[in-house]
Amino acid sequence: MTARDDIHRLFESGRTSYRLDEYLDAHRAERDAEIMRWLGKKAREYRATGRKADAERADLIGRLASQISRGAVRPNNTMLPAGVKPTFFEPGREYRATQHACFRFRCLATDTHPVTGEVRAFGWRQIERTDLFVATALDPDDWACCAWTDVTETGEPQ
Repeated sequence: MTARDDIHRLFESGRTSYRLDEYLDAHRAERDAEIMRWLGKKAREYRATGRKADAERADLIGRLASQISRGAVRPNNTMLPAGVKPTFFEPGREYRATQHACFRFRCLATDTHPVTGEVRAFGWRQIERTDLFVATALDPDDWACCAWTDVTETGEPQ
């Protein structure tokens, strides 16, 4: 069983867990390892052509893999630049549905379904006008329907 399976099982159960951060960290480590293996494969493919331009590409890919292995990709340094509109929920951000002012969502992670590949945002949805939150998984249709506003920086009251 992988950390990804643990996260899916937790959200499907509807329960909360003090181990969620541990699960997310383990999932990130597993995903980083997958990415580094894939980058290594691509670098070998480019290098095998024997062309100088492809050798340079292979070197660049190797540097990217090295940065990932040293922790360069972290949740707090992968946000979009100012002024760029997101196309889906981003981990570490909190949103308010503009069309439903009482609907808030705190995104903890995004991932794709292991079989269908459909993307999901996992996090906490606030119960209308209360201090209660429930574990929730939202999809691209949820993103499209509600005109979301990122309220992470504004500290907007709930």
